[in-house]
Amino acid sequence: MPLTPGTRLGSFEIVAPLGAGGMGEVYRARDTKLGREVAIKVLSETFAASPERLGRFRREAQTLATLNHPNIAAVYGLEDMDGVPYLVLELVEGETLSARLSRGALPPRETLALGAQVAAAIEAAHAGDIVHRDLKPGNIMITTAGVAKVLDFGLAKTNPALASASDSSQAATEQLGATVAGMILGTAAYMSPEQARGKPVDRRSDVWSFGCVLFECLAGVPAFTGETVSDLIARILEREPDWSALPAGTPPRLRELIRRCLRKDMEARPRDIRDVRLEMGEIATGGAANTATPEKSIAVLPFENLSSADDEYFADGVTDEIMNALSHLDGLRVAARTSCFAFKGRREDLRSIGEKLDVTTILEGTVRRAGSRLRITVQLVNAADGYQLWSERYDREMTDVFELQEEIATTIATRLRGTLRGEAEHGRARSGTKNLEAYELLLKGRALQNRRGRFIPEAIACFERAIALDPNYGQAIAWLSDSYRLKGTFGTAPFAEVMPKARQLAERALAIDSGLVEAWATLAAVEEQFEWNTARAEAMWDRAMAADPRHATSRSHRALWGFMRGVISAEAAIAESRRAIQDDPLSAWIRAVHSHLLGSIGRHEESITEAERAIELDADSFMAHWNRMRGYAWAGQYQRAIDLAPSVMGISGRHHFVLGTLAWVYGKAGKPELARAVYDELEARSRHEFLSPFWLAVAASSAGLPDRAIEQVARCVAERDPLVCWGRAVPFWEAIRAHPRFAEMTREVWD
Repeated sequence: MPLTPGTRLGSFEIVAPLGAGGMGEVYRARDTKLGREVAIKVLSETFAASPERLGRFRREAQTLATLNHPNIAAVYGLEDMDGVPYLVLELVEGETLSARLSRGALPPRETLALGAQVAAAIEAAHAGDIVHRDLKPGNIMITTAGVAKVLDFGLAKTNPALASASDSSQAATEQLGATVAGMILGTAAYMSPEQARGKPVDRRSDVWSFGCVLFECLAGVPAFTGETVSDLIARILEREPDWSALPAGTPPRLRELIRRCLRKDMEARPRDIRDVRLEMGEIATGGAANTATPEKSIAVLPFENLSSADDEYFADGVTDEIMNALSHLDGLRVAARTSCFAFKGRREDLRSIGEKLDVTTILEGTVRRAGSRLRITVQLVNAADGYQLWSERYDREMTDVFELQEEIATTIATRLRGTLRGEAEHGRARSGTKNLEAYELLLKGRALQNRRGRFIPEAIACFERAIALDPNYGQAIAWLSDSYRLKGTFGTAPFAEVMPKARQLAERALAIDSGLVEAWATLAAVEEQFEWNTARAEAMWDRAMAADPRHATSRSHRALWGFMRGVISAEAAIAESRRAIQDDPLSAWIRAVHSHLLGSIGRHEESITEAERAIELDADSFMAHWNRMRGYAWAGQYQRAIDLAPSVMGISGRHHFVLGTLAWVYGKAGKPELARAVYDELEARSRHEFLSPFWLAVAASSAGLPDRAIEQVARCVAERDPLVCWGRAVPFWEAIRAHPRFAEMTREVWD
C-alpha cells in the first residue's frame, strides 16, 4: 500500500515517493535519529507474502549490507513494519543513467569514465560472491558530483556457484513479470541469454549486462529491442546488436571489448569484470596493454621436424594447431605465431626467448613420421629458469592426429592452471576437417602463401585440392579467399576478377564457421580496398577482431588502410599498429606495415628504423626491404633509395611496387630520362601481364608524361585498383594532383 508524506516507519519519516519497481516502492525519508535523509524501499505485499522469497531476501540483504564501495549505494539496515520488511538505503542525489541517455548518447571518453566506475562496483560485488542480475541504466545513478552509484541489488544472487536452475528461472520470471506489467520495463533488454532461458547464472551474466550498458551509452539506443517481451528475448537469443549503431569515433578496442562482453556463449565472454575494467582504463589513457608479464602465458616454438625435408610443413602445421587450440582457452595468453616462428631453426636460451616474447612458459617439441605412424614429443618449460615442468611422448596412427593435438593442448592447459580444466573442454584444436590429406594440403598451402610473391599460385593449387577432398573445409576456403585478395592488393591479377571471388569464398567459409578470422579480414579488405565501402569495412574489421582480438595482422592492416582511407586519425592508427607489434613483436611483416604507416604520416626517420628492424627479423622479406627503400625516398635521401633498388628488385623479382617507386625517385632526383626508362619497362610488361595501373600512373607522372598518367588514374578508378586509396595519403601522385581532371576522377574514392 503506497505511503503518504508524513507517515512514520519507526524512526523514519516519509518525505516523498521516488519510484516503484517489481519488488516494491521507494521513498525519500528523514532519519529522525541521525538527522539525515535516506531512501526507504518497502517490499510489496506480494513479495513479502512468500516465506521462501522473504527468507532469501533477508539473507541477501545482510550480505549486501557488508559491501562498502564508493560506487555502490550503501544498505544501512533492514527493518520491519507490521511484518513487512523495508530496506534503509543511501539516498543518492542526481539522475539515473537512463534519464541521462534520454537526452542523447555519451561520448566515448565519458562512457569509459562512467563505465569504469560501474565495473568497479560490480567487481566489488563479485568479490563478495554477489551477482547483480539486474544491471541496467535505470539502476545506475549519476550523482550531482558525477559519481556513478549502482543501485538495486534486489535481484542479486549470493554464492553464484550454488545458483540453481530453479532460482534463476524464478528470478527471470520475476523480472519478466515486472516487465510485462510495465514497472521495470528495461530489465528484459539487459538479460543475458542464459538468464532469459532460466538457466543458472554467474558473474558472466553481469558482464553481458554491462556490455549492454556500454553499447547503449555509445549508441544512444539499447543493444536489443522488440515490440513485445517475446520478440525482445528472441533477439537476445538469436541476433547480434546493430553494430553499425556505434558511432564512427568509438575506439576500435572499445568496440572489440563490447563484442566480447556480448558473446551469447557465456564461456566466450570475459570471466572477470576486473579484466574488463582494466582494459577500459588502458583504452581511456591510450596506453598499451599491460606490459607486465601475464600470470599465465605461453609460447609454442616451432616443433622440430625429425622426418624428411618434405615433412617440414607438417611439423609446422602441428605447431600451428596446438597453438590455435591453446589460444581458445580463457585466461591463457599465447604468443603470436610469427614471433614464435622467428626462432625456427635457432638454438637460443629459453630464458632469453621468454623475455623477448614476454611469456612465463615455453612449449617445444619434435615430430617424426614413419609410414602411417606419428611420434610427437613435447616439453613444457618455465621460461624464468629453464626448469622443465612437464614432458611427454605420444605415439599414434596418423588418423589420430586431430585427437592428439587436442589431447596435448588439454594436458598443457591443465598443467598451467588447474582452473582451466573445465575450459579446456572448449579449447579444441580446430582442424576443420577429418580428411588427413586435405589437412596436409592446407598446411602446405599456408606455408607457401606466407612466402608471398610467386608462391601464391602454388598455394592456391594446394587449397583448391584440399577443398576438392573436403568441400566443407572452412579453413582451406578462408585461406583460398585471402590468396585471391592478395592477388588484387598486390596488383597481379584483374581486380574485378579476383576481389569478388575473394569475397564469395570468404562468405562461403563463414557460412561453415563464423569464427574464421581470416575470412572476416578478407571481407573487410575487399569492402575497404575494392568496394570502397568504409562503413561495411569497419563492421567486418570489428567482426575479425571479435573473432580473435590478438590477430595482429588484421589489426595492423586495419590501422594502415583506415588511415589511408581517412577513417581514423594518425594518432589512433599508430596506437593500433603499435598494439599489433606488441601482440606479435617478432613479425617482420607487421613491422613493415608499421613502417609504411609512419612514412605516410611523415615520420620518416622512424619509418626507416622500423623497416630496418623488419629486415633484421626477416632478411628475405620483400615488404621490409621495399619499405626501407620507400622510407629513404620519402625522406628525400634519393641516392640512398636508388642504391638500395637493385637488391630490392632481386628479392621481389622486379615487382612493380619497386619499379614504380624507383621511377618516382628518379623523377624527384631530377633524372626524368631514367624515370622514362622504368616507365617504358612497365608499359611493355603491361601488354602481356597484368600490372597495377596505380604504379603505371606513378611512373608516367615521374617521367613527365602527365596525360598518360591521368589515363592510368582513370583506369585505377574504373577498375577499382585497391592502391587508389593510397593516393590521398602518399606522395606518389603529387606530380599530377594539379591536373584539371584529377580532382574530378578521384572524388568518388576520396570524398
